Amino acid sequence: MINMTVKKTLVTSTLVKSTLVKSTLVKSTLVKRILCITLTATLALACGHSWATLTATADRTIIDSNETLQLLVRLDSQALMGEPDFTVIESDFEILSTSRQQQYSRVNGQTQSFTDWNLLLAPKRTGRLLVPSIKYKKDISNAIEITVRKASAVSAAGQPVYTETLVDKSEVYIQQQLLLTHRLYTSVRLSDLSLDPLKIDDALMQKVSETQFQKNVAGKNYQVVEIVYALFPQASGKLQIPALRFSAYEASNNRYGGFSARGNRIIRSTDAKTIDVMARPTQVDIDSWMPASSIDLNQQWSSPLDQLKVGEPVTRNISITAKGLTGAQIMPLTLVESDDYKVYPDQPQLDDSADISGVTGVRRESFALVPNRPGEITVPGISLRWWNSGKQRMETATLDPVTLQVAAADVSAVSNYSPAPRAAIGANSLPIEATPEAPKSLMAELRWSLALQLSVAANAVLLLFLLFKYLGRSSTPAPRRDLSGQNSARLELKQLLTAIERAAQKTDLAPLRDSLLAWGRCIFPKQKIKTLAEIAALLDNAQLQQQFDLLDQALYTRNSEQQPDLKLLVNLVRNAIVPKTESAGATTVALKPLYPGS
Repeated sequence: MINMTVKKTLVTSTLVKSTLVKSTLVKSTLVKRILCITLTATLALACGHSWATLTATADRTIIDSNETLQLLVRLDSQALMGEPDFTVIESDFEILSTSRQQQYSRVNGQTQSFTDWNLLLAPKRTGRLLVPSIKYKKDISNAIEITVRKASAVSAAGQPVYTETLVDKSEVYIQQQLLLTHRLYTSVRLSDLSLDPLKIDDALMQKVSETQFQKNVAGKNYQVVEIVYALFPQASGKLQIPALRFSAYEASNNRYGGFSARGNRIIRSTDAKTIDVMARPTQVDIDSWMPASSIDLNQQWSSPLDQLKVGEPVTRNISITAKGLTGAQIMPLTLVESDDYKVYPDQPQLDDSADISGVTGVRRESFALVPNRPGEITVPGISLRWWNSGKQRMETATLDPVTLQVAAADVSAVSNYSPAPRAAIGANSLPIEATPEAPKSLMAELRWSLALQLSVAANAVLLLFLLFKYLGRSSTPAPRRDLSGQNSARLELKQLLTAIERAAQKTDLAPLRDSLLAWGRCIFPKQKIKTLAEIAALLDNAQLQQQFDLLDQALYTRNSEQQPDLKLLVNLVRNAIVPKTESAGATTVALKPLYPGS
């Protein structure tokens, strides 16, 4: 029995050992396989780049100018770090989006490893364009030639999405308003619609309208997005209006929404335009150059003109309304003083409003008049010369002379008062203390003394009021300008500085002087600036004064020996200490939803 038990125990022990050995062998084999796979993958990741190939493919090689292009750049290994240099593409194409995808797989002993970069491109011009070779570390891809055709305007009307670009004039004068209209027609539902910002170096600009409406074109209904800009060229010559790009996504029919709610991206470009900008007519003085479609003068008085008194101020409020000009372009008014009255001008207020017809600027001037004498006083009329851009001629806006009826001040009536002489004391008269006229004379004297004191006090208060009002004008901050939420004072100042630089680079002295004067009026809106010397004096800059003098000599003196240093002039203007203005940035414009409430 004992031997049988020992044998069974030995057999059992042998079986257990055999099972353990087999299990260990299986695990060892599995570990080896895992290590082998891991090592292979690691080597592929670490060393695979040494034999990698970089290739570029495009979904099409012939496209229209308003179409986009899909470019695939593939590295047949894993890109562990860094990106290819895609900047070489940007000379002829705009990169709208970039995405990256990596994949590694091993099936039936076959390993597949690659890294893809998908680029969405939009051509910048027509013709034969080249997607150049792209470099990633030591690998260089192939180049691809793309033919870009001009989009047909005739066939565009039948497309589901197309654009239209309009200008109201093919040629304008310098600083005259030009209306630019961009329209996007779509017969499909779009989302996330946006438009590139408009940037033009030699012009001030302001968006004046953004509307949506329905339009039937060749029996097909379109939703139309219309955006209107007002442009004000600041230099004569050719004004280049660049093409802009509408961007949107085609709405998906997926009712569950989510990431798949947006369909294909749609890009449509507007047309570029070239406008002839004419210089100011030689017969028109710069101080009268205001190209507008209409200018109106209106005035209001703070008190009835037949109820004025000597020494009491009356305020004359004058508004200048110009269609086709900004408030900063309107020339200031000047009221001439007279021996009959004093004039105390207040700082002007500049406002702009905008609609589909363009910009309307308003300049409001206030003058306090203090009559010096009683009687009739005539305040001369006002005339303002301007250029009628519609009729192509100079015209004059006027205000008729005004007659003031001025009464003497109350203090004059009191000062001319003299008490009645006392009655002589005769023999039959009563004693003084018993004379009934004595109390009346004393009361008259008291009234006279009180009136005189009140008059002196009133005049002192009036003089202090006028003194503080006069002195306070110089320390009162300039009013804020309302430029319809898009154009602020800082934006206008920046555009004027750019116009100054452009004119200096072109050595175009007349537009340079015009831009400098507009710059001076922008930074000193309360001043009646008409000459460059006034700007230099306000800035207290002797160097700037010297360059301004040389500029005027070069413009108005024949065979001037000295010329202004335009580079120095621009630097002096750039570094001049001027009042702070408000800023507004220019970024991509997000448009209103095409389907409000949807």
